[in-house]
Amino acid sequence: MHAWSEAEVWDNLRRWRVMPAYPYQAGFSRLSCAFCIFGNADQFAILKWMDANRFAKLVRYKKNFGCTIKRDRGLEQLSSEEPIYQAARSRPELVAACLSDRPLPTALTQD
Repeated sequence: MHAWSEAEVWDNLRRWRVMPAYPYQAGFSRLSCAFCIFGNADQFAILKWMDANRFAKLVRYKKNFGCTIKRDRGLEQLSSEEPIYQAARSRPELVAACLSDRPLPTALTQD
């Protein structure tokens, strides 16, 4: 699987009817904690858009602590550098699912 292209991964998920985690469906390329120190600009842009209150709280923490997740720029600057994932923008129910604390289904339902 490590050698597969992203298209091959998505094709196999569809073929075997495996439902990817909601954040992958929203456009995230990796998963860990929501505001992970390894996140990139596009991830922070979507997180700011998806959960503005939580994002603002993290920005305040960083200001109070006198540090930031990225050494060369703050979260506000980082989050303004990339567009928001189109999949998330066009599917509000997907954003709600990403933010939900309910268990996720693991397989697609039969049509």
